[in-house]
Amino acid sequence: MDRSSLRAAIEAGRARLDAALARYDDAAMLDRVDDEWTRKDVLAHLEAWERRVVGLLNGLRSGDLSDDTIETDELNARFHARDRDRALAEVRTSEAEAYRALLAAIDDASDEELFDGSHFAWTDGDPLAGWFRGNGDEHYDEHLEQLTRPPRAAVSQAR
Repeated sequence: MDRSSLRAAIEAGRARLDAALARYDDAAMLDRVDDEWTRKDVLAHLEAWERRVVGLLNGLRSGDLSDDTIETDELNARFHARDRDRALAEVRTSEAEAYRALLAAIDDASDEELFDGSHFAWTDGDPLAGWFRGNGDEHYDEHLEQLTRPPRAAVSQAR
């Protein structure tokens, strides 16, 4: 994989996500798609992980990985608690910014940072490009089914 194919994979995943989201108006974005999450919550979740991978790159560069021991489920719970009451318009805008920041981080990273699995010892030999895919296109695809589920029940409050 090279920078061009990395970006192409993430951009293709983003196109799939955008196509799925385009099917829903604001009211439908507030529909519950499982016991706890609305479509808006899923979008905020994607934003959180886009920001996290950019933060990971910055932390690896600076040597500050202060929250790297927190388990994924705990992080997801924290992100959801933090984000569930945000307005939909804010989530949409902020997630789009996070996506652009993810692409900018890829553009700004060196080839060694992205593709040399030994560059950052913390990644245990995995190239950082895989972390970007895991928090980009692969993560979008992971949540497409959830986003496109029929609603369980509409959320009555306009969040």
